[in-house]
Amino acid sequence: SVQHRARCVPLRIFSQQLSPRQAKLLIGGLIIFAVLITWVLLNIGRSFTYYLTLSELRAQGPSPRRVRVSGTIVRESIQWHPETLELTFEIADEEDRLPVHYHGPRPDMFRAGAEVVVEGQYLPDGHFEADQLLLKCPSKYQEKVDRGKK
Repeated sequence: SVQHRARCVPLRIFSQQLSPRQAKLLIGGLIIFAVLITWVLLNIGRSFTYYLTLSELRAQGPSPRRVRVSGTIVRESIQWHPETLELTFEIADEEDRLPVHYHGPRPDMFRAGAEVVVEGQYLPDGHFEADQLLLKCPSKYQEKVDRGKK
């Protein structure tokens, strides 16, 4: 009986024959590269968050996509429930107000009149469900300009 032996076909790149070890390293590297490219392409859309004004958000309407909206925290609207870590408040700009709901620890610099960027989703019931609050630094940390000098 004639036995058939499996025969390895030499891998050639640019008319150079690679050793079996070099071929394995090349194939492994290509697989890792393909996995990384796939991961980047699948996650690139998740990293983009649109930045809108309150007017643009209202005009766009409710959406499942994540957005960022900036505004000033309205003084009389803040309701903090430390036992459930629920924070509700409104943000405002020159033209509009937006009710915001946030679940999580209350940021230390959170106070009425502070500038805040909320990140999350605008829901059909008209409120914004924030999963991240970014407070802008108060002006007391900015360098003061001497009005007598130019």
